[in-house]
Amino acid sequence: TRPFPTGRSNEHQTPNNDGFSFQVHHVNAQEQTIVLKRWLRPLEEDKIPPYCTHQVGAAGLVLSDQNELLLIKEWRGPPSNRTKSLQWKLPGGLLDAGESLEEGCRREVMEETGVSCEVESVLTFWHRHGLTFGKSDFYYVCLLKPNGGTDIQIDPVEISDAIWMPVQEFLATQDHPVISHILEHVFLLTNDDTDDDNSIGRFNKMQLSLSCGDKQQERLIPGVEIIEGSVQWPNRDPYPTYRAQQRKLNKIVSK
Repeated sequence: TRPFPTGRSNEHQTPNNDGFSFQVHHVNAQEQTIVLKRWLRPLEEDKIPPYCTHQVGAAGLVLSDQNELLLIKEWRGPPSNRTKSLQWKLPGGLLDAGESLEEGCRREVMEETGVSCEVESVLTFWHRHGLTFGKSDFYYVCLLKPNGGTDIQIDPVEISDAIWMPVQEFLATQDHPVISHILEHVFLLTNDDTDDDNSIGRFNKMQLSLSCGDKQQERLIPGVEIIEGSVQWPNRDPYPTYRAQQRKLNKIVSK
């Protein structure tokens, strides 16, 4: 592959019909370059990787010690005619180039709500195709805990409203598909009594049965989560590697 500045493209003509022509691989508008490529083994399959096919984003499921969720509503439409989105959702957005999953998730929550948090684990993610410009999408939902105050200061450009909503209230009044999926399958908060053999599910249901703000209420526990570890090859720096972990209770929860 060979990059050259877009402003000097007339100085880099590709030969025609001589067996040495290049193909445009991609255009980088930010760096103002065009990258050309040529596969030098014409009798073999071209294995030069295509340009970026995925975008990566992260959302924060911020859970307070009082078992409240930090939720937002966004502005929709042009600035001259904005309307509030109808559904409460998690704060989040796309990662910046070179940004880690944890860094991006903390940044998005801070930018949209003003709440400083620490990332505890990854709860779920999706992999979708056919988005804008034909791109695919990895989107991760992380479990976060406030590490300072809980006062909300929204970004008025993007966010129309933000609140702390008790999990019990969310379950009774909201139906956001991803949040509902996490509460049901990760925190095991289902209406199905067949799950009562799971001690974490019983523990979480017991906490929500207490009054909001009750001193005896404890923070909900995910039944399973994805935690960060590291892998290292000889003479290389370690890099984050994630693995599943099943939570266990240190106490017995009676039915």
